[in-house]
Formats: sequence, structure tokens, C-alpha cells
Amino acid sequence: MSRNTRAPAAIRLVGIRQNNLKNLTVEIPVGALVAVTGVSGSGKSSFAFDTLYAEGQRRYVESFSTYARQFLDRMDKPKVDAVEGIPPAIAIDQSNPVKNSRSTVGTMTEICDYQKILFARAATLHCRECDQPVEPDEPDRILTKLDGDAGSKAMVSFPLNLPPSISLDEISVQLHATGFHRWLDSEGTVVELGPETLPQAQVDVLVDRLKLTPQGRGRLVDALEQAFRYGKNRASVWIERNGSGFEESRFSNRRHCAGCDIDYQAPVESLFSFNSPLGACAECKGFGRTIGVDIDLVIPDTRRSLR
Repeated sequence: MSRNTRAPAAIRLVGIRQNNLKNLTVEIPVGALVAVTGVSGSGKSSFAFDTLYAEGQRRYVESFSTYARQFLDRMDKPKVDAVEGIPPAIAIDQSNPVKNSRSTVGTMTEICDYQKILFARAATLHCRECDQPVEPDEPDRILTKLDGDAGSKAMVSFPLNLPPSISLDEISVQLHATGFHRWLDSEGTVVELGPETLPQAQVDVLVDRLKLTPQGRGRLVDALEQAFRYGKNRASVWIERNGSGFEESRFSNRRHCAGCDIDYQAPVESLFSFNSPLGACAECKGFGRTIGVDIDLVIPDTRRSLR
């Protein structure tokens, strides 16, 4: 007979008689945020802490060895007929609460502190314009993305902004001295580099042309690293598909959306705190409300004079 290892859909408590609770039976869905509410003395703490948490903590502690148990605090077994599907439990107690106009349930219980750390460490950044994940594109990660184009012709380039304070002749000489002699137009066409061919604002400088083969992986990595170096952490890979021209894919080895050309800063805890200037709403400053003047209330009848 095979064992069913699927997680239970709910925690079921039957016949709770802890403190002032009278033979209560409850089912709590797993994977949902559940709040226990009620008037003072209705048995919220008896249910949440003295029964639900106590049984989860007790079973968790019992999974340790006898030696380890002597160093852990164990709660008394609650008065309940049966508890099914309960996982190991932790409880976050309210400690030294400081009440102010920004206080919430999350700040009073310090859940917000753990939430900020979780978001800063484990969350995935998405671009605010295209909603695509924004992650640093290291060369190895780019190679993985290009696995489906094995055997295709490819070109590697980097974008270069042409400052108006420097003449195209000087820029051309500097690029030639660095070892770059060609650039790509918007269609992926190779153009010989010279002051008479350079555009006025930005140019995609060609780094290398190669074929995507296992033997050429090292050469591609070198080209990408060189493109990131001169392109200020930005690079493009042009792939020939179906013999109908080259398609450009943009990459960045920083927290930068190459498609939308938007930079993002590294996630820190303050970005997820409404008590910090970094994370607070620009409109309400983290208070959840704004102060303004409603002209219709100040002057309910515009037909009358001030007098």
C-alpha cells in the first residue's frame, strides 16, 4: 500500500476545551492568511496560542532527541480530542510596542521586520515598464539563453553614446586605437567605422562575429565580457534566424532592464518599509493619507460673494 505524501488541505481541531472554550471544532485552510478576531475574553488566545500553537510546538519539540529536548521549552498538551494536519509552529509575540501614526499590526508584532528581509533577499525584481524579470545577465546565463540558437551566426556589440563635446573624428580615432573598426545599424548591417559614417547620438560598436558552436563558447564569453566593459554593463547579441536578417537581444550584467533601458538599485530592507524615506509612498509619506483642500467644501456656493 502506498503512502499519500500530499500535504493536507486544512488543519482540523476537534473538541477544543482549553480554558473557556466549550468543545469547539475548527478547520483552518493551509496556505492562507487567517486572522482570529473576537471580543475580549472570547477565547482568541486560548485557541490560537494555548491550543493551535501549543500542539504544533509540542509535536515539533518531540521530533528532537531526548538530549536536545532538555534544552527546549515545551508547552503543556492542550485539551483537545484530535488535531490533524498541523505543521511545526512558531509564534511571534508582541514586545515593547511603540505606538505612533505609522503603527500597524505588522509593526506591532515585528512581522514587517521579517517581511522586509524576505523581500530584499528572496524576491524577484520585475521591470516597472515591461514586467519582465530583471536579473544580472552574466555570460554563463546568456549562453544558456542562446542554447536554442546553436549553429546560428551571431554578432556581439555594445552601445556607445557619442558626446557632442567630442568630434566624430576623435571618437573614430579612439575606437580604432581600442581595436574596434565596425558598427551595426538598426537592421544589424555591418558598417565600416569612420567619422563620415558615424551617427550623431549613439552607435552599436561591433565586438566580434562568430558562429554559436560548443567550440566557440570561450570566444563568445570573451566578446561578451569585452562588450560589458566598454558598453558600461550593457551588451547586445545579434542572431541570424532563417536567413532573414539579424535579431537583436539586449543584456545587462547589472540590475538593468536592457529592453526598457531602466536602472534599478540593489534591494535593501529600507525599500520595503513605509517608515523609511526610501520605501515610503511619495504622496502620503508612509502615513496612508494625504492632506489637501477641497475647494467645493470651502466654497459650496460659487454664486455668492465672500461677504
